[in-house]
Amino acid sequence: MILVINGSPKPKGNLHRMVERIARDTGEPYDMVRLAELTIRPCVGCVKCADTNRCVQSDDMAPLYDKIVAADVLLVGPVVYFGKANAFTHTFLERLFPLRHVEPVTMGKLAAVVAVGGNEAEQVARATAYQLESYLNYRIVGSVFFNSSTPPCFICGYGTTCKYGGPARWLTPEEFEAFTEITPEMFQKYEDHPDVVKSCDYLAQTLKEEIGKLR
Repeated sequence: MILVINGSPKPKGNLHRMVERIARDTGEPYDMVRLAELTIRPCVGCVKCADTNRCVQSDDMAPLYDKIVAADVLLVGPVVYFGKANAFTHTFLERLFPLRHVEPVTMGKLAAVVAVGGNEAEQVARATAYQLESYLNYRIVGSVFFNSSTPPCFICGYGTTCKYGGPARWLTPEEFEAFTEITPEMFQKYEDHPDVVKSCDYLAQTLKEEIGKLR
């Protein structure tokens, strides 16, 4: 079974559609967890998890531990806020800490990463994969990223006038002066990028093959 961790708070957004496509195309059963629907508190650094490989906090992370350990693949999907994995994803990763004590229960298990962001998705995918591999001993099968170049300035209502937003920073003064309308085609979809679609399909096939080796 593939356990999909969807870190995006936007239902059916690019990240949701990408991880769903990858999991579905493996032909394997999968379960998608939307972190935005859960209450997961940050790690408090008590390290009381060392004896049991389970966190002592009672929240929505508690029932996920058994699913994580049982899964053939952990497919983690962060979205990028302020150049880093968003808080939903970061907190989830932080709370994986109990699984690495003494005899790490995720040692050698398969994982993959799919990241979506304005311009930093590749860096976030790489950092997330490193955390899973280095701290939790997962074997990273692959990663996919999509730089959507779609800033929050396109939906806040002030994108064409705010002098401190993304458009004002990346456009010349003359270009920003002429930037008076945000149109639907500015909101990019991963499906319109053949290279990203190909990467999703390749990761799905690779996951399928790696899961097959476990049997």
